[in-house]
Amino acid sequence: MKHLKLVHENYFKHMFEAWLIVITLIAAGLICLIHSIFPFLFQTTASTMVKNIIIRTDKRQVSE
Repeated sequence: MKHLKLVHENYFKHMFEAWLIVITLIAAGLICLIHSIFPFLFQTTASTMVKNIIIRTDKRQVSE
C-alpha cells in the first residue's frame, strides 16, 4: 500500500500506531467528561494528550 510505504511502516506497526491514537483519544474524551463535572481535575491533561498525538504523528509523516 502506498500510504504504508510513505510512513515507512508495515501493516501491523501502522495498526499499532493507529490503536495508540484511538486509545489516547478515548481516554482524553473520558478525561474531558470528568473535567466537565469536576473542573478542578485534569485541567490540562486532555489537551496535553492531544498535543502529544500531534507531535507523534508529525514525527511519522514523510513528504510525498
